[in-house]
Amino acid sequence: MNELLVERLPPIVDIGPERQLFLDDLLIDSLENAARFVHQPRKLAENPVFEMEKPWEGQRFLYCDVAKDRDKGTYNLWYSIYPEVNNPGLCYAVSEDGIHFERPELGLVEFNGSTANNLLALPAGFAHDMTVAKDEREQDPARRYKMAYYYAGGVGMAWSPDGLRWTAHQPNPVIAPTGDASQSLFWDERYGLYVMYLRPNGHHKKRTWRNRGVPYDASVFPTRRMGRAESIDAASWTHIEEVLTPDQRDGPGTEFYYMPVLPYQGAYLGFLNVYHEFTGDSQPLAGTNYTIDAQLTFSRDGRQWTRVCDRQVFLRGDEQAWDEKRLYIDHVQVEDECIRIYYRGSNIPHAGINDLLGTQHNGRPLHGDALGIAELRVDGFVSIAAGDQPGSLTTRPLRFDEGNALRLNADASQGEVRVEVRTLYGAVIDGFSLGECLPLNADCTTHQVQWRGGRTLAQLKEPVRLHFSLRQSQLYSFQIVAQRGTA
Repeated sequence: MNELLVERLPPIVDIGPERQLFLDDLLIDSLENAARFVHQPRKLAENPVFEMEKPWEGQRFLYCDVAKDRDKGTYNLWYSIYPEVNNPGLCYAVSEDGIHFERPELGLVEFNGSTANNLLALPAGFAHDMTVAKDEREQDPARRYKMAYYYAGGVGMAWSPDGLRWTAHQPNPVIAPTGDASQSLFWDERYGLYVMYLRPNGHHKKRTWRNRGVPYDASVFPTRRMGRAESIDAASWTHIEEVLTPDQRDGPGTEFYYMPVLPYQGAYLGFLNVYHEFTGDSQPLAGTNYTIDAQLTFSRDGRQWTRVCDRQVFLRGDEQAWDEKRLYIDHVQVEDECIRIYYRGSNIPHAGINDLLGTQHNGRPLHGDALGIAELRVDGFVSIAAGDQPGSLTTRPLRFDEGNALRLNADASQGEVRVEVRTLYGAVIDGFSLGECLPLNADCTTHQVQWRGGRTLAQLKEPVRLHFSLRQSQLYSFQIVAQRGTA
């Protein structure tokens, strides 16, 4: 064997039964006449789907979280309200379809002499910026639901048997100091730990580069960046480890507000809410001043993060729409047929929320946050796409221990996709050429690739490369599966 050739080979990538997406470069050896694109979710026409309308809610709807109850098939919505400045409350709503939410009369908290409302009794010391997780593995029924929230300059925890009646952990806060933003909280099966993504505490770098005339330096500790902490019991937490911070390419005024994280197909997707704090104009309503939009991030270990597709915007408010100035992704729900994204939006920028609420700008009313929904196809975050001129993607050498069939998630309704299987060194394997592959000419999330002669991947004993030929098509993911009845 040619030793020089071996040295030039890319490393072999071990893949499991999960669907393989192209959110980073790990799987990709080469692209020709093809490129990776971020796909922006489609917003529902009925947006906003939930607005503040009750007298106890006021006009300010801030942090929220959504959780699907697998047992009941319903969707729970918890949301913070601010009927008065610095006096937050907590409410609950429920939905049968995850789109249309109702406010049940809970009878828990009195408002103006009546308990006919959806207010929740606040745990001692409760403040804003909350997130809720239903913990299916918890053995203590009283701690089935877990809430993390900003309290006393850090993160407090509270427990509940039903998501409605909450008891604060003692002592709180469990992590301090931290930033005053929502957290992302979940049980991580890979590590066997609770994981929280949150903002470390910091100082305002803007005072350095804007007010004092000092050149901008992204290495200066920004106010808003992302960190990670771990726990075995959701009560005692490690120190915050910094995992993602703005850099010199982001430019002055860029900060990271918070980042919901979704474990997905053996990896982690982050939905980074990016704050464009100051863009040179002192007027809050000018341009992108004090606006917030969302970018995609991706990690294979939960610690090292990639900014997907060169920091392309994933979701932002629409011009002159209700969500124009601020859009925060709060929760991402994986459904059988789609990815559903719950976000808050407002046409008031971050600076001036209290002063501008209820006023008008250019004849349009300025209102507080409301809840919107956007949806993607399964695995539809990014695709490898080619146009009229045929393109291709060739993977690095792949090793898989199980599986005999190849499935694709691709849209080839206007063109075609074919797959060729090659050796470690790039030679086409007999029976697996492009000419022997039956083309995909449709939009399908679970297309099984076939080659003439009935060849299957079970016949391959060594690492292989997959070569995808694309014309007028988008490839979202592939998967090695065990197909019954296939030798």
